[in-house]
Formats: sequence, C-alpha cells, structure tokens
Amino acid sequence: MAGLGFRTLLALAIGLAAALFSLDALKANVIDQFAIFTSDAAQYTPNQSGICHQVPALSPSNAAIEQFIRDKTNSPAYHNEIITKLTGIIQIPSESYDDLGPIGADPRWDVFYQIETYLKAQYPAVFETVTLDHANTHGLTLTWEGSVPASEAKPILLLAHQDVVPVLPETVAEWTHPPYEGFFDGEVIWGRGATDDKGYMISVLESIDLLIKAGFRPQRTVILAFGCDEEISGENCGRPISEHLHAKYGDEGIYLIIDEGSVGIQREFGQSFAMVSVAEKGYLDVGIDVSSTGGHASNPPDHNVIGILAEIIKEIEDHPFEGRVTAQNPMFGFLECAAVHAPQSNVPGSIRRALSQVARGNTHAERRLAKELDDLRYYFRTSQSVGKISGGLKINAIPEHASTMINLRLAVETSVATVQRHYEDLIVPIAAKHNMTLEGFNDSPSHAIHRITLSAIDPLEPAPVSPASAEAFRVLSGTIKNTLSPLENDTDLIVTPYLMPANTDTKFFWRLTRNIYRFTPLNLVHNLNRAHTVDEFIRAAEFVREPLFFASLVLNVDDLVDS
Repeated sequence: MAGLGFRTLLALAIGLAAALFSLDALKANVIDQFAIFTSDAAQYTPNQSGICHQVPALSPSNAAIEQFIRDKTNSPAYHNEIITKLTGIIQIPSESYDDLGPIGADPRWDVFYQIETYLKAQYPAVFETVTLDHANTHGLTLTWEGSVPASEAKPILLLAHQDVVPVLPETVAEWTHPPYEGFFDGEVIWGRGATDDKGYMISVLESIDLLIKAGFRPQRTVILAFGCDEEISGENCGRPISEHLHAKYGDEGIYLIIDEGSVGIQREFGQSFAMVSVAEKGYLDVGIDVSSTGGHASNPPDHNVIGILAEIIKEIEDHPFEGRVTAQNPMFGFLECAAVHAPQSNVPGSIRRALSQVARGNTHAERRLAKELDDLRYYFRTSQSVGKISGGLKINAIPEHASTMINLRLAVETSVATVQRHYEDLIVPIAAKHNMTLEGFNDSPSHAIHRITLSAIDPLEPAPVSPASAEAFRVLSGTIKNTLSPLENDTDLIVTPYLMPANTDTKFFWRLTRNIYRFTPLNLVHNLNRAHTVDEFIRAAEFVREPLFFASLVLNVDDLVDS
C-alpha cells in the first residue's frame, strides 16, 4: 500500500479538528437546549407575578343601591318572579329559520311581535324609562340616557337575542318536558331558549328594572339591544341594530359591549375560571358543485359526479387544517392563567415548558402543544364539517349535478383567503385527473359542461382580539369577582381571556369599540346546557343571580365617569 501524501494527511487533520469542533458545538447546543428545556417550566409556576394578573373584587361606590339589589336577588319571592318571567317567554316559540323571507313578507317573523308585547308587559318601568327604537321592525334597541353626554362618557352596550333554534318535530318526543312549556321542576328550568338566549335577555332586563326601582340614575348611557335572528347570521336585526348605533355614536363610540359567551364559569385543571371570550373564530360556508353530462345508467362512466364529489370530500377530510397554539390566540392567555393559578400538579411540566417556548415564537412548540391539548383542538385550528350533500334525481339516470356544503370556523391566525387557497390546492389535482374545469372561489363562470365550482358563502374573518389589559376588562373582571363564586371547593375564581369558537351578533359591532367581551355568568355544562339540542335547560339557582352581575357591571362602569 502506498504511503499517505502530505496533502492527504493535512486534509485528514483538518477534518478531524472540524469534527471535534462540531461535536463540541453540538454538545454545547444540547446542553443549552436542555437548560432552556428544564428552566422554561419555571416561568409558568404558581404565583408568578405579571402573568394573568388578577384584579380584586370591585364593589360599586353606591353601596345602598348595590345592597338593595343584593337583598332583592336573594329573596325567594323575587326568585319566583324572575323564574316565572323566563318560563313565560320560553312559551313563545320565536324560532328563526334559514329560509325565512323578508320581514313583513314572511309571516313566520310575526312571532316577534309577541316577544315585544311580552317584554313590555313584564317590564313597564323599563319601557317607561328608556327610549325604544326598532331596527328593521323586530330589532329592539333600548336606550337609557345618561346625564353625561356620550361624547364625554361612552355608553355601555348589553346585547342579547330574542330568537331560538327551531325544534325538529321528530325530536319533540325526546324532550323530558315539552320544549315550549317552560317547565320548572324546582331546580331546573327546561325549554328551548332557557340558556340560549332568553335567560340572558331576561337577566339583562331584570338588572335595569332593579336599578330603576332602586332609584339609580346613570351618568353613562346604558343601551340594551336585542336581535331577532342571531341564530341565522343576524343580517335582519343584528346588522341593522349595529348600523343604527354606529350612525348615532360613530367609530369607537361605545365604551364596552358584552354579549353571551360559550363557556362562562368552568372548572379546568382543578381550578375555577370565569372565561371571558375576547375574540371569535371566523366563519365560512364552502359550496362545492360538480357538474357533468348525464345519460342512462346502463352505460355509466367510471366516475360520475357523485363519485367525484365523494373523492373531493375524502381529500378534504384527509387533510384537516393544522393545529397550533400561538401567542396570538386568546387560549394562550387561558393556558397561562392555568399554569400560574391552577394547582401545580394539575398542569403538566410539558405544557409549562411549551408555553414559554411559544411565547418566544417557537413554531415546533406551537404544534406540539396543540397535539398535547387535543381535547381542545378546535380552539387551536380551523374546523371543517361536511353538513349537506345532494346529488342525483333518479336511480336509473346518471346524475348531472352533485353538491355539498362545508361549514368552517376559522382559527384566529388564519384568513378566508388562506382557507380558500387550501381547498383549491386540494381539488386542482382531482379536477385534472377527471379532465374537469375548476372554477375557483374568485374565478368567473366558465360555462364548461364538465366542471367543479367552488363558492364562498357568508365569509367572516376572525374577530379582532379585544384587549385583556384594557380598563374595561379590568372593570368586568372586578365585577365578576364581586358577584360570582368559584365552583366546588375552590377558594378563588380566576378571570381569564378565552376564545369563542362560534359567532354572535358582536361580529357587526367591531367598529363601535375594541372592548367586546362575551361572557355568560353561569356554569355552562352539557354542551352549553344542551343549547341547540334536546332538553335545553338552565339551573334556577344560577339564573337568579345573573341580574346582580349585570346591575353591578352597569354601576361599576358608571363610577368611572367620576374618576
């Protein structure tokens, strides 16, 4: 064997030195990463200052009025009164349907006249005090004018809605009590709308009624607004109400908006939380239509429009949207609150470490944390649900059209355009495979016989995230702590930002204020107390305390006028 030359030996020496240097660098990097990995958890341990700071309970300055309301809402006689009011309004089946025609033309809207008449009869003092405006006939806006002009003290706006999800006739027999009986069994009030949203609306009205009877006169204007079609997108009442208020108060003309929430008071990680939704996911319905030539079923193509549509649906379901926990998502704030306020043993160290890494923008940690919290996955990713499908007219005829509708709730980090691109990217290869023209979301009609058409219906970008550091949020937090109690044996109720996975009428009010919060002062369990399904209910003991919360909130924001 020939000897190694000088250049070869030199190259080997240089390579060995480089390898040793790389090994040392790798070792140092591993040590650094391990130090970060082990120390990260310490950032999110109980009682960390500056993370999920809690304000103290906030009592209104007018102690006499607050005490009047507390005494009233603690009275068994009052409980009977307010429960009777709720059971009575449940008996009015104010259902809103997807196929409703215009107000004034479709008689199914007329039930909302009954709602208005009922409210006026139950709350004469309120309607004698406020100014009532109608938006598109059935949208109700009640304004209790304050002594200080709105230009100096922006109004507070309390939202609710009069309509309910229809009860399917075939499910009526499954209800423990008839859905529109408004049955009270001594502990629970049963019926459609008990939780969503007539209980909330009655509580808001009760709070104003109590304040009036206590002799309170607001400095800050108080507005109540009740939509008639929140369950079907809000275009008939929610939007007109917002336009009416925007014309009156302008951009950023409202101090605080509060509307129903989807979680309320819950116990997670062994700790009671008051979950205030500071944002909502976006919304999109995607329509997919497949068209081709028909013919006799005795001579079918290898793949007709139904088969192609099935292929598209499978491709979509095989490629769900990625889940990530980002610092942009209000759920990150909730997880921070859990890490520093829940018992340390109930929040795994892996979550604490990941939170610290997510705070630094580590995308791998964002994905890893989403996987670890898979039970909450739809708070961290865009959901997609195939809700409708149709195709074919006759069994012995090749179908010419097939279609589906997919409902999506958009993650806070995404956009309508991003979701549309994702669907187009999935469907382009399928269209090419079957020699079909793809008409994308923004394409002009091609009029091709063999085509796949995509359409976007009711697109809504994710809501702006309302600040959890704002004065309005602090006042809301202090009011929650002053009027509501923790669950089970917990000693404290932690107020935390949260995310609304569905949508409310607040989507029309973004211009009016940045301070939009969605919160129901109840322990909502069993699928929001079974809202939208059989046996919707509300616990009477929790329901009767809601007016104290709303009245105290009005008093507390009024106190700020003097500050």
